[in-house]
Amino acid sequence: MHTDKSLRPLINELNVDLLELSGGSYEAPAMQGEARDGRTLAREAYFVEFARDIRAVAKMPVMVTGGIRRRPVAEQVAKSGVDMVGIGTALAIAPNLPRDWRLGKDNAPELLPITWKNKPLTSLANMAAVKFQLRKLSLGKAPDPKVATASADSATGC
Repeated sequence: MHTDKSLRPLINELNVDLLELSGGSYEAPAMQGEARDGRTLAREAYFVEFARDIRAVAKMPVMVTGGIRRRPVAEQVAKSGVDMVGIGTALAIAPNLPRDWRLGKDNAPELLPITWKNKPLTSLANMAAVKFQLRKLSLGKAPDPKVATASADSATGC
């Protein structure tokens, strides 16, 4: 993929401090992919190639986020030429993840998989599970990555 040079003036005229590349929607977020073919970078860092192309023309820093939860993948994304790597969902599950990685621990936090056939509902359930983790953290409680989907969806799940 090569970024069209006509994007350069459009991107660089924006009054922004950081360009974050993520994707998908509530109906089909890209980071909900369930590829099992061993292409970890493609599965965990969906937009790294596009970000690399954008970074070549953008004056502002570029961040890639979306599904990154393993240190080797985060390091590979950082080495690809982007300026920042987002690990938001991983941090909601394991808030000490950066410290653990610095200590050489290669943990890769993940929520229980949701394998419903209805993709919009699966996506919403996954977002509810992440929101549940963030709410627990906001209340000073430890995250619970093994929470059942029904518990994560309840308003009083904490």
